Amino acid sequence: MNTFGLSIIASDKDFYHGRGSSLVLPTLDGEFAILAHHSDMMIAVVPGEMRFVTEDGENHVVVVGGGFAQVINNRVTVLTASVEKPEEIDLKRAKEAEERAEEQLRQKQSMQEYYVS
Repeated sequence: MNTFGLSIIASDKDFYHGRGSSLVLPTLDGEFAILAHHSDMMIAVVPGEMRFVTEDGENHVVVVGGGFAQVINNRVTVLTASVEKPEEIDLKRAKEAEERAEEQLRQKQSMQEYYVS
């Protein structure tokens, strides 16, 4: 099976180092898949679900924050603000973040209405 070097690094931890056979990243334009011997590039990663398969065929689904992925010489490095397995997500913290985001959207809408009137 064709594989590539895969490193997934969050701001607070090294999440994974090893070989991968596929990687699917969340991007602004949708999902972006990387297989072995992909052309060299840089990719902006947005918060969302990232999936990867290790060389032994094990599937992994994780949640990532914003960041970048670099593909060079059949090696992929993902640098992200955060990466968590679904079972590691703190529901209370996630709910608080959702409420903060909704409040920011409400305030932005109020400012737009102010400037339009």
